Amino acid sequence: MGKTPCITYTRAGTARRSGRGVSMDIAGSRYFIVPDDVPSLLFHKPVDVVDPSGEREGTAWLSPIHGPEKHELTTLIEQHLYVIGFRDLGRILGGEAIAVPVREYHPI
Repeated sequence: MGKTPCITYTRAGTARRSGRGVSMDIAGSRYFIVPDDVPSLLFHKPVDVVDPSGEREGTAWLSPIHGPEKHELTTLIEQHLYVIGFRDLGRILGGEAIAVPVREYHPI
């Protein structure tokens, strides 16, 4: 019998719309995907995640989950992976939700 990989998520913060971009509050710090990068992100290109002063803190990209049609926003910041569901991302960018959860990915 082989071991089955187990993945867990813990709540890490919230994401909000910031102009036409995305603001993420994670572990007491704020990070942004700037509006100019959102179109690149939606065309499956990685984009920079920056802090309030504009310094690069990480990278964000859309990645498939469970099948080719479903995606999540995955963000690597300081060797931690954070995830926002694609539907949640669409809801905040479309103005349908004020805030959505950001979860930290933990492979076990």
